[in-house]
Formats: sequence, C-alpha cells, structure tokens
Amino acid sequence: MLAGLLAIYRCIPQLAVWQTEKKWVGAPVRQQTGLLRNKRVIILGSGAIGQAVAQQLSGFTSNIQFLARTDPKAQLHSKEELQAALPETDIVVNCLPGSAEGFFSAELIEAMTPTSIYASVGRGNTTDEPALIAALQAGRLGAAVLDVTAQEPLPTDSPLWAMSNVLLTQHSGGGQPEEDEGKVRILLRNLQNLQQQRPLENQVELSRGY
Repeated sequence: MLAGLLAIYRCIPQLAVWQTEKKWVGAPVRQQTGLLRNKRVIILGSGAIGQAVAQQLSGFTSNIQFLARTDPKAQLHSKEELQAALPETDIVVNCLPGSAEGFFSAELIEAMTPTSIYASVGRGNTTDEPALIAALQAGRLGAAVLDVTAQEPLPTDSPLWAMSNVLLTQHSGGGQPEEDEGKVRILLRNLQNLQQQRPLENQVELSRGY
C-alpha cells in the first residue's frame, strides 16, 4: 500500500510508460506530483494488516485514524462516524476482511473528495466496485490503489485496466521472498504451542470470519 500510494503521488506509472516510449517530459511532471507527507489517513480495520500499514506510514508523519467495530483504541467505530470524517481525509486504506462484504458503499465513496485516494488491500468484496469506478471516471475521486478486486483475476473487460488514475497491484501486497516458508514456520511454532498448551499465534475466530 505504501508503494502504491507513493507511486500515485510521484506519477510513477506515467513515468514508467514514458520510459518505455523513450519520451522525456521533464519539468512539467513536477507540477503533477504530490507528497505523502502529513496526509490525513483513515485505515479501515485495526488488525495485523492495518497496524502494518500504520507503521509504514509513520515515517511520513501521517495523521492516522482507525475504524474498527470492537477495538476500543480505534477512533471511529461506525459507518456514520466514518462518513462524517471522510470529507476531511486524504487517504482511505481498506484492510477489512471478506466478512465485511460491501462495507465501503457508494455513500462512503461519495463522501470522499476529488483529490483523495482510495486504497484496498483486504478483500475485493468489501468495496462497491461499480460505485468506485463511477466516482473515478467522473473525477469525484482522485485515484485508487487496488491490490484486490471483486473478481480475481480481474476480467479483461473491466474499466479499471485502462484508467490512468488506478494502480492495480494484482493481490501482491503480501508478497516477499520466502513467503511460503514463513507460513510453514508459523505452523511449526503453533504445533509446539499446542503441544505445550501455550497461546496460539494468529488465531482465527470463525464467527467473525478472520
């Protein structure tokens, strides 16, 4: 998410296209770039992914608020509180699990500003994708960084492919060297924890869906 947000603000996707075209634009690009520094950010979900996003953004002195239904440390706890805060927000990062289907609705998208950015790294079904596309096409929303989409792989006829204000990162947000080996290490530690009757890491509460 941090890489995607920086790419949007620094015009990296367009610069990459110009590089393939051997096209030097130069100084005019500077007028199109922005800064991540001091942005007002709302992170949807205060779990491990949300906390990691907040930690990464801390180096940019971001003003961060969390939305979470049950976390007492979160600043926002309801859709109504979120909707009221969105007009004063620069970036929304959606880290919600799939159990929050359709949470980021058309009403919430409408509450965002034409210069704000919507980023999604949780599950694609938590966003009203048609409403998001309509807002991006109409200029009611500045840009989107989408690691997840409602259907994956994204259908080739989706408008998202051709939109210059959308960066698609193709569910690569957690990708890193030895990613699978790391999962095995957690499994082995949890087997030891289970055998020795210690608390397990990363427990899932099935009633919540995460």
